[in-house]
Amino acid sequence: MIKSDAQRDRTVAQIGGFRRALAKVDTNEAGKRSAAIRASYLGMIRQLEDELREYDQLKSGQLAIPGIERLDQIAPFITKLRIAKGLSQTELARRLGVSKQVISRYEENDYQNVAIVRLQEILDAIGIQTLVTLSV
Repeated sequence: MIKSDAQRDRTVAQIGGFRRALAKVDTNEAGKRSAAIRASYLGMIRQLEDELREYDQLKSGQLAIPGIERLDQIAPFITKLRIAKGLSQTELARRLGVSKQVISRYEENDYQNVAIVRLQEILDAIGIQTLVTLSV
């Protein structure tokens, strides 16, 4: 998942590199090996383009929040929520009174090791209202 504009720029460059490599394979080689290399490059291009499309949609504010039934399902969506709300890692860090590196570490692990209290503080800083319902 692309988590910042800098990562987006690197992804665009990677796509360009794979396209150039693909063009070389198409013109220089033939046979089974060439077909396998070509398929590999096309798969990487597709994957990176999907990540790019998702990031661009999030940046434009397009995010459908699925129904979340368990607290452990929240963490994977926090980065997407941050992006959709137009917040950089730096801005979120500022709002929480921590360094950007802290936010970067949280996001590297998809917030999996962050305490519930901290997750609530992060959601509050992003501007996301939460409603918790417990049932037996």
